[in-house]
Amino acid sequence: MQAIAQKIEITDATVNRGLSAVDRLMTWAGDHLNPILVKETRQALKSRQFVVTFALLLICGWAWSLIGLAMIGPDVYYSADGAGMFFGYYLILAFPLFVIVPFSAFRSIAGEQEDRTYELMSITTLGSRQIVRGKLGSAVLQMIVYLSAISPCLAFTYMLRGIDFPTILFCIGYTVLVSLALSQIALLIGTLTSERHWQVMLSVLLIVGLLIVLWIVCAITASIVGYDQISFSDIELWQVLAAMLTAYASTFLLVFYASAALITFPTENRSTRIRITMVAQLALFVGWMSWVWIGPARGEEEVVTVFLFLGVIYWYVAGTFLIGESPELSPRVKRDLPQSFFGRVFLTWLNPGPGTGYLFAVCGMTCIAALAAVAVLIGERFDSAGLRRWSSSDVEEILVFSALSLAYLILYLGVGLLLLRVLRRFSSVGILLSLILQGLLLTFGTIVPSVVHAMTPGLRSSSYSYLHVFNAPWTLIYIVDRSLPPETPVLLLVLPAMALLVLVLNLGVISREVSQVRIARPKRVAEEDAEVQAQKAPPQPRQISPWDSLPEASSQDS
Repeated sequence: MQAIAQKIEITDATVNRGLSAVDRLMTWAGDHLNPILVKETRQALKSRQFVVTFALLLICGWAWSLIGLAMIGPDVYYSADGAGMFFGYYLILAFPLFVIVPFSAFRSIAGEQEDRTYELMSITTLGSRQIVRGKLGSAVLQMIVYLSAISPCLAFTYMLRGIDFPTILFCIGYTVLVSLALSQIALLIGTLTSERHWQVMLSVLLIVGLLIVLWIVCAITASIVGYDQISFSDIELWQVLAAMLTAYASTFLLVFYASAALITFPTENRSTRIRITMVAQLALFVGWMSWVWIGPARGEEEVVTVFLFLGVIYWYVAGTFLIGESPELSPRVKRDLPQSFFGRVFLTWLNPGPGTGYLFAVCGMTCIAALAAVAVLIGERFDSAGLRRWSSSDVEEILVFSALSLAYLILYLGVGLLLLRVLRRFSSVGILLSLILQGLLLTFGTIVPSVVHAMTPGLRSSSYSYLHVFNAPWTLIYIVDRSLPPETPVLLLVLPAMALLVLVLNLGVISREVSQVRIARPKRVAEEDAEVQAQKAPPQPRQISPWDSLPEASSQDS
């Protein structure tokens, strides 16, 4: 009995030491983790919304287990019904991951701005990126909790046969990635404005968008699970997944930097990180599209057309954000402007400002058009690598499509920049107003000509009229479908001329932003920066003569 008591005492002591170690570890983690993450996690896990959602998740999972097994009946030992059970569990998990978690992230940052509590956080030592990471980390923890509740049920469906384990992991993996992306986009939307009426409108649009994404992803999952079983041994599948993951990672980083830029101080440089990320995205996009064109597509014309379509959409959306930036540069930003000749030539376009942002988007689309022209040259003259040789009509079609895409981009963004310059004289202009203005311009240029075309009896029989000159989607699709229609010469004359005129009208604001030069750092600021740097990396003692003893050396010898 004495030996048993000693063993019990030893076991208790071991358990107590283990618990104390875990307690010390959790205390250390709580002290070193992002304080926003700790605050948001405590609020989220204690909220009524989380408790109700988690309880409903457990109840629905338990109910579907009983109902699904009852529907299968005694055939559960022989039939392969795992796919149907899996999809039922997936629907239960998808709603909180695609709707509840992203909307909670939106409300967490929108509520900070509505209640004016963000100013209290902004005066602390926390940076804007730390705040966004904390909000996003809270959403990730909620996702982990929901996954831990339903994942055993998803793994259970593998035992029912009808679905393999790699497919289960694949579906869970892209579900987590989509939920994470939606949470980051929701954070971006929540930072667009601090006005309550705009927040209400954005929340309604966000809920509608989340429900649409929920329906699309669930339809894709149903197709994968029910009909199109994925062949994971196919090498092209992994190549496509690699391309999608690089696009996902770069876009996620871009949205993250944009969210942090919208809540940072006006004196900070909000644009350079974003534009560097966009340059990296352009390089990735060009690389993967070149691989598709040279590899699986073998020089097909449709790849270049898709390349131009995606390029003009990307740079139009990016330019809409860029031209909404503030034209004023703070002294802090001016201290870090490029100073050398080559730096001013190549790095000025990374500086904040609507004019440089407009020209940055135009240069990006110009690169897309130039690379399409290079592909035209290769497709027309070189077929030694097994690429399909292009006809002269294909070459002309791509060149016309490139010219018109670039002209539409310059035209729409340039008109928007001119209107924003006028509006800045009367009130402050932000990113949200730029988005609304571009939406109105695009709506006016597309819907109005379409309505007039449909209501005019003489034009109904024709597929195109000159009313659609400023209707970018209709005109570009018409050029591709009809392969250089008779209206092409007029379009090539009118649209580039209008785009050139708009570009010239914007040269004033562009030249003012480009002419900004670096200013000297004030003496007081230089001294404070030197003190901060000295605290981060204090100077180390040096041994001048062989008789000098350093503190480190003496401590090591002792």
